[in-house]
Amino acid sequence: MQDVFIGRQAIFDRNHSVSSYELLFRNSDHTFLDDGDRMTASVMVRALMDVGLDKLAAGKPVSINASESFLLSGMIDMLPANQVAIEILESVPVTDKVIEACKRLKRKGYSIMLDDVVYAPHMDPLLELADVIKVDLPFVKDLEADVKILKKFNATLLAEKVETHEDYARAYDLGFEYFQGYYFCKPDILRKKTISDSKFAILRALEKILTATAVVDLQDVIKQDVSLSYRLLKYINSAAFGMRREVESIERALVLLGLTNTRSWLSILSLASLGEDKPSELIRTALYRAHLLELIANFLNTGEAEDDFLLGMFSVLDALLDKPMSEALAEMALPNHVREALLNAEASYKLRVIVALEHHESDISIYLTKKYSTLKATDLLNLYRQSLAWADEQMSAIQGA
Repeated sequence: MQDVFIGRQAIFDRNHSVSSYELLFRNSDHTFLDDGDRMTASVMVRALMDVGLDKLAAGKPVSINASESFLLSGMIDMLPANQVAIEILESVPVTDKVIEACKRLKRKGYSIMLDDVVYAPHMDPLLELADVIKVDLPFVKDLEADVKILKKFNATLLAEKVETHEDYARAYDLGFEYFQGYYFCKPDILRKKTISDSKFAILRALEKILTATAVVDLQDVIKQDVSLSYRLLKYINSAAFGMRREVESIERALVLLGLTNTRSWLSILSLASLGEDKPSELIRTALYRAHLLELIANFLNTGEAEDDFLLGMFSVLDALLDKPMSEALAEMALPNHVREALLNAEASYKLRVIVALEHHESDISIYLTKKYSTLKATDLLNLYRQSLAWADEQMSAIQGA
């Protein structure tokens, strides 16, 4: 049986909080499985037995795609109704059997989501059963007219392909409750926000952290910020680090952690402070990217793990500061090759692979395994899952600090 790559995409509410994740999947060679039944069945088995839904989605509910035959097969009943919503693909016809299957699932407690809805009268029986209606913004010719009709049904509206601030603002004003897309990882440049004094202070501290050449160089940075000292100690003593004894002093923490680890974790805390007015998923994205690139570098023994960690972490700096990346990096002390990669992400094969994995693309995401023949697709997928789990652990530690 082939390995299955399970990805996830966040779904946000109107407060920019993650409400759930949609599970996405491919074969380990990044090709689609033969049909919807096998795809969904493979996700179900992997999620329940190999990975675990809690680990896969950080305790959030998930939605999983269902083809017509899978919907009618009864196999869905193996999924926990309190954690899983059934997302009916747009290719599923509205038939009596489909309607009855949806009614049966709702009686068992499952939520029903409809994917890529463009309103047509024949869909009414299915729309009447839906809990969530997903609308793919670019594909709807008259969005306002469709929304007006869809609001008559007893379902909440989810906007897909939310790529820009204009997309989000339009969907928000039309009354959409949920949003899915890459707008949340992009800078909101249209607002032209000025960086607050507190963020300037964080950036200056971060610059000192990144240029430190010895552990002692970090002591003053930490001790001058009471909040940072407190958060660092609480962070280090969290379950994410598994310390056998509680670390009670900054000096002891620095000795135990060493320069590289301390610099990485202080950078994470600083990044989290920069993102306090942003969706937490943005920080989670930065952490997952950083750790995945770090894991890949260690796997390949390139000697670039520390720099690749920075590359992934700072890949969302423009979104954190709501500035173009060139402006966001203007006063940051970063290795030149990291800076160049951030300024020209399209030309950076490492960032292209990361984004391809997130977008669930098949053509670019295998580029890394072609460039480095020792990194097989299955290895990349395992590292991806590890990075997601690590990012979730770090977020729990940060939010508890």
